[in-house]
Amino acid sequence: MEFLSTEWSQAYVDKWNANEDLQKGLKKFSGIFQYRVSDKDVTPLQVEVKDGRVVRHGDPVEGAAIEFDMWATVDGWRSVIQGEKSVKAAMVSPGFGFKGSKIKAALNMGSFEKSIKMMGEIDTTF
Repeated sequence: MEFLSTEWSQAYVDKWNANEDLQKGLKKFSGIFQYRVSDKDVTPLQVEVKDGRVVRHGDPVEGAAIEFDMWATVDGWRSVIQGEKSVKAAMVSPGFGFKGSKIKAALNMGSFEKSIKMMGEIDTTF
């Protein structure tokens, strides 16, 4: 499935909502994640989380308050999704971007990392 396509996004949300450890780790978290590709014209994916569970996902909603905005080049996303680069290493690498509360991200890093690593469980093409 093409990265961030409708089918890929649904597979990602299904994995998220089936992952009890991830939901438990984020049970006190509510907000919107946005994933983007910075060097290719791909519609970003927004994932709205309420108490650790995805309640809405899809194309960006105009005026939505994005809690965490993450972007990378196609090769950057590929390196993380295929496990060549850790999530933590990626966040400080050239070509990757992150906007949001660094404190909140640090407090939830284990679960956030799980949510990104989960992408590697999806058969993804770039």
